[in-house]
Amino acid sequence: MKKKRNQLSKEYLQPGTMVGEVRYRIDGMSEDNGITVTYCGYDTFRKREVVVRELFPREIMNRDYDHDDDIVCKKLSDESVFEGMKEHLIARAKKLIKLYPFEGIVNVLTYFEEHNTVYVIEEATSGQSLKDFFQKRHSAKFTVEDIMKQMEPVMDTLSRLHEKGIVHGCICPENIILTTDRKVVLKQVMNPVEDLAWECLGSPTVRRDGYAPVELYLPEADRGPFTDVYGVAALFYRYVTGDDVPAYYLRINGDEEALRPADTMTRIMTFQSDALMKALSIYGFDRYQTMEELQKALQPEDLDTKSLYSQQETVKYQKRKPFWYALAEKQRRQYYIAFTAIVAVGLIIMVPRLFHVGQDERINRFYKQFVKASTYEQCDMLASLSRHEREIFTNDYYDMDASLSDEQRSEAFVAKYYDFQLKKYVTHEKINQNRPYYEYLKIDYRDKRAYVTYLSNEQSWQEEIYLEKQSDGSYTVDRSESKKDGKVTSEKLSVRP
Repeated sequence: MKKKRNQLSKEYLQPGTMVGEVRYRIDGMSEDNGITVTYCGYDTFRKREVVVRELFPREIMNRDYDHDDDIVCKKLSDESVFEGMKEHLIARAKKLIKLYPFEGIVNVLTYFEEHNTVYVIEEATSGQSLKDFFQKRHSAKFTVEDIMKQMEPVMDTLSRLHEKGIVHGCICPENIILTTDRKVVLKQVMNPVEDLAWECLGSPTVRRDGYAPVELYLPEADRGPFTDVYGVAALFYRYVTGDDVPAYYLRINGDEEALRPADTMTRIMTFQSDALMKALSIYGFDRYQTMEELQKALQPEDLDTKSLYSQQETVKYQKRKPFWYALAEKQRRQYYIAFTAIVAVGLIIMVPRLFHVGQDERINRFYKQFVKASTYEQCDMLASLSRHEREIFTNDYYDMDASLSDEQRSEAFVAKYYDFQLKKYVTHEKINQNRPYYEYLKIDYRDKRAYVTYLSNEQSWQEEIYLEKQSDGSYTVDRSESKKDGKVTSEKLSVRP
């Protein structure tokens, strides 16, 4: 069954739209950060899910619905700005494509220009964000060691990206994914951080005030590994202290209360608190310049980092579940219980019905085939029936006690006739021969013989079939037939293929 796609707001590409020379299908939208729109897509050539990222800064651009969804500038003065953004995005895509496959990030597969803008195709990944992971552990604060277990692969990945001259520029818990196969992956590597400072873009949501350093807000400021150092340190600070790092503009005037040292808010080693405060310096030249420097500063000098973060269990300072989270969990459990109960009731009701429907269809096929078959084929069909099949398709007196009288047999078994009009069995009492047209068939098994009785408006006949095949391969059949005029004929047949 074809999946029904929900319609999106008209400024976005609608589900089912094809881009990339009709190769990539848009299935839905996952994010709009003010600069790029991220769609869930499908590669119809490679037969796999992908992420389709469209450059669409909506502050300065519109979608022209009358010309194949092309992107057009609202003002002529913004055309040069938009062209610069396209160049930045293409340059970044080319850098990342050369790195493929690069472990630890959502890899860029290709890019192309279409609809007067740029599209970037990325790998699709599934899992939960680091924010959800920490939230589900119900702790307000964690130790540095706890966070390092998850962040060490991220920091290693960032170090390798920095060596290639690529700055992520948007480190935050939502952009770190813990995949279903237990890997840690950085997404949003394709965000064009170089373009964020232009005033014409308004305030793109790609910038997270608590994780974005000052250089991401200034047009000509340098960006480097120290930019990502700030984002990583802000993440550590958030989950060590339980508080977000204030936006840079709240700290720019030297307000010491704006960012309190971590060791004054929670149990943390002084050297770790000092390391975080240095990494969170407002200006880049005051911070650690590489990710390795931050990693080294956060760990004791006499301990092996790999052993510490992969094997040693650390102490967590737990608090009670937040009320809102506990309530949401309770509601989810209630929904699951209700859904499970509905499914169970449905199965209890539907499974027997489906079984009977399937068995009725099987009986219908048998009788249609039986009527169309030749006499020899009918004999073969009856002779080959198993005991279970005899019980389904016929009146089976085969194993009945031979000492019973006909009256006792009638009381023990209610004879069934197959009604071709109703397509079901009826008892002898419900046979209606006053209908304009009727057609019944009854098959009885008794003493190694089968008795076939046929009743209709036109004729009625009965055959006694001896089920043991003769040495020459024939069957013996005694047939008697009653015409409408009351004439009765009988004959003994030897039927062969």
